[in-house]
Amino acid sequence: MNIVQEQFFRPLYIFGFRKQFDAFLGNGAIHYRCDYSKGMSIELVSEFNILDYLGEADYSYLWKVLTETLTKNEFQLPSELKIIDNRMVNRGSMINLCPIGRMDKEDAEAVRNRENFVKFDRNIGYREKILKHLNRELFSLINERQLKITLGGQTSFDIGIVGQDKTKPIRTLLENGFEKVIFIGDALFEGGNDAAINEFIKSWPAGDRCPIEAIQISSWLETIFILHKRKFIN
Repeated sequence: MNIVQEQFFRPLYIFGFRKQFDAFLGNGAIHYRCDYSKGMSIELVSEFNILDYLGEADYSYLWKVLTETLTKNEFQLPSELKIIDNRMVNRGSMINLCPIGRMDKEDAEAVRNRENFVKFDRNIGYREKILKHLNRELFSLINERQLKITLGGQTSFDIGIVGQDKTKPIRTLLENGFEKVIFIGDALFEGGNDAAINEFIKSWPAGDRCPIEAIQISSWLETIFILHKRKFIN
């Protein structure tokens, strides 16, 4: 919550936004209702906790496999890449695994390190190799407990539970009477942490008009362009 406060909730208010909106955090599984019309009011509507869902034994096993994966020789990072701060973070509804580590506030060095990791990952498919390894090692939890591992952003992995993902806000909006939902994401590709949206669209009953549109983007600038083009913002 602290990271989201600093990176999203507070800046949105400081920049002058004064309307009501719902925010779905933790890969979509934590729902907040926000009202900025009379100050900055943020109310928790519902949340999902991966530790409570898995139980202590399965959660400990999951954490152990993730920790051991980072220590394997085949997944060691080259010397030019630095490990900065936390590599594994429990975000309540899911676990984020980041091989180079993640800071609450990135400085210039951390930004350069992330850019170098992105190039390294693109060249050798580093995260894809780890993803295949984790899917093998955690097969029992994937099969029995609906665990799901996806690529998160440019540098990390999101480890969560099927259904407690970005389809949750879509389902919530449709249940509340919204007739059309537009989803804009940078990881709609197979294995990405937005791919559940495409899977949800594909599962829509044949013959019924699907009210969901998914748009793949590569940067926040594309998001701004789309919002302008569709006249959501001026």
